[in-house]
Order: sequence, then C-alpha cells, then structure tokens
Amino acid sequence: MKSINRHASVPLYQQVADLIGRELELGTYAPGDRLPGESELAALHGVHRLTVRQALATLSALGLIHTVHGRGSYVSHPPIRHTISGSGEASLTRQMRASGRDVRQQLLSSSIDDVEEHRVMLQTDGPLRRFDLLRFVDDVPWTLSKLWVAEERFPDLEQRWDGHSSLYESLEREHGVGMRRADRLIWSAPATPHDAEYLLVPVGAPLLLMAGLNATEHGEPVAVVEHRGRGDRVQFEVRFDGR
Repeated sequence: MKSINRHASVPLYQQVADLIGRELELGTYAPGDRLPGESELAALHGVHRLTVRQALATLSALGLIHTVHGRGSYVSHPPIRHTISGSGEASLTRQMRASGRDVRQQLLSSSIDDVEEHRVMLQTDGPLRRFDLLRFVDDVPWTLSKLWVAEERFPDLEQRWDGHSSLYESLEREHGVGMRRADRLIWSAPATPHDAEYLLVPVGAPLLLMAGLNATEHGEPVAVVEHRGRGDRVQFEVRFDGR
C-alpha cells in the first residue's frame, strides 16, 4: 500500500482520503463494514487524528462513507433507484421486491392525526389515521415514511394491517382498493434527530424527501404519503412516458 508523502503538494488529509478510497475500490472494506477508528487510522498512516477526521469528512462528502455519532464510520451502500411513473402502482414495497430487493418494514406507530391540508386532499371532514413506518432495503434503513388515510373510510385498518406487509396489498385484499400515484413533490432537507436515530445518519445529513397523494384509477383520493430517505441510499427516477 502506498504511504504518505509529506513533501508532496497534495494535503495530508487528501492523501489519506485517497488511500482509504483506493481500499474501498479494491474491496478491502465492503458496503456496511465499519472502518477502523480515527486513532487506528492515524497510527496506520502516521498522521494526526485531525488529519484522519478531515479525510473521513472528505469521503463522507463524496458519499463513499457515512459516520454515525458514537459508532464510527461505515462504508456506504450504493444508492438504490426507485422509479416513479403515473401509470405504475403506488406500492413502493412491492415494486422494490419485484426488482429483486429484500424489503421489510417496521410499523413504528399508529395514531389519530388532524392535518387540515391532508383532510382537504383526502376530501374528508373526519379524523385521519396516521401510520409511521421504517423501511429497510437489503437490510439497511432506507426511508422513514408517514401515511395518512381517512379513518371513516378504513376504520378497521389498524387492526387488519400489521405494518410488515405492503399496505396496498392490504387495501386491495380487505377493501378492493387499488392505488396509483396522483402527484408527487420531491425536495431535500437535513436530517432531524428523529431521522438520524432511525436512518443511522448524522443529524443534518442530507435526506431526499418525496410526498404526495395516492388515488384510485378513477381519481378518488386514498392516502397521503411522505417518505424521508437517506441521501446516500435513495434515488428517484421519474418517467413521463409510462414505461
């Protein structure tokens, strides 16, 4: 392995970042692996810990690694692309599984919620049922999701759906309701402490957000959804031709 050249014009931290990056390319560390600690890397390369910290920050900015406070730095998984089209069904879970991904989700909570904007979108004056979910793709946290439905339309959904299977499969099976995407808004935002806890990213890390309305093929509103995805793991591909 190449060593640090203290007489080179390239800053020491960049040399360390390049050396670690080379090891990532060679597969010395696989996606999900924890890198050696700052002290160990500093001793290995003969530099100060602050130099290693700068090098890790450089690799993190490139999306090659991510650092979890109190746990260390980990090799990032390559981003997973999710295709969005108006003609496609709205089940993210089923689409991911159909593409060969291992998908599981955990129901974090279910509660009665009252968001005026969402009640207008769902065309109801009654209370809303909100579900909070954590989705894993290939056993790595991928999105924190929220979903709202009209309680009066699906009063038994909390009892009939355990949160592990696709919600859309449950709606089709129990209520005969299929869903398509009616609209989507995509933007970025920094991770909150709540996001960081579940998605295993630093507070302030970039997230990719997607929100909108799901409706039946006849345009009847069914659910309002919001997904908060890890910026290093999520890509959204928008198709306009329905392919």
